[in-house]
Amino acid sequence: MNQGFQQALSHWALTLNGKAIFEEEKTLLNGAIKNLFGYYCVQLGAPSLESFMAESRIQHKVLLASELKEGENGCDPHCHFVKADLDYLPITKEGVDVVLLPHALELAADPYYLLRQVDAMLRPEGHMVITGFNPFGCLVMRFRFFKKEPVFRQAQLERLSQIKVWLEVLGYDIQLQRYSTVTCFAQREHKTRGVLVLEWIEKKLSKWGLQFGNVYCLVAKKRVDSPTLVGEKWHMPRWRVVPTNPRASVARNNRLKK
Repeated sequence: MNQGFQQALSHWALTLNGKAIFEEEKTLLNGAIKNLFGYYCVQLGAPSLESFMAESRIQHKVLLASELKEGENGCDPHCHFVKADLDYLPITKEGVDVVLLPHALELAADPYYLLRQVDAMLRPEGHMVITGFNPFGCLVMRFRFFKKEPVFRQAQLERLSQIKVWLEVLGYDIQLQRYSTVTCFAQREHKTRGVLVLEWIEKKLSKWGLQFGNVYCLVAKKRVDSPTLVGEKWHMPRWRVVPTNPRASVARNNRLKK
């Protein structure tokens, strides 16, 4: 697991920019999980002090993280904390209905291996909810290439298109894909005319498929394919019509014999 990114992310979440970005991310997550149901909901990692499972209607919630104390940071009173490494998840096979991965793929040493672990955890038709930083996000690019924020220097940012390819290989259907609003200069109290024009242009580009939102949210459903019969070719049986009046049928057959 990327411990450097974990620590940098926890500290950055307390800054003005971090709070603004995580507030947008939580809004995306709340809209994604409010209509997901089941018995068990598991969150992998605690990137901020906020509880990302607060709006979930699922009764049993579990938070898995490498460093956290029960009842503190990111775990509400209805949540149980389990100390675990993301590379070795202690969850039984097909025992979870919903799994939240807030920046978990950016923490994992091998993101695809983590997705395979989550796939084994999920029940048939279970849901995987993934959030992360958009490598092409406006504020993200500013911090990566100009301000040199430590949190983005140590992050292994994955493109959403690559994550969708991994999920399709594992047999998932993408049900929702959203980005946060473009917030290049959202932390400024007073926006100049030039800044407003830039944000208007960015929003227009987003409508054409060029996404500059800083955070993405993806919901994928585990596909359950029906088994296909192989080998000997199967046919539907040839059903015989059973007469409702047996005597009438016998009389008709006798007349045909004559």
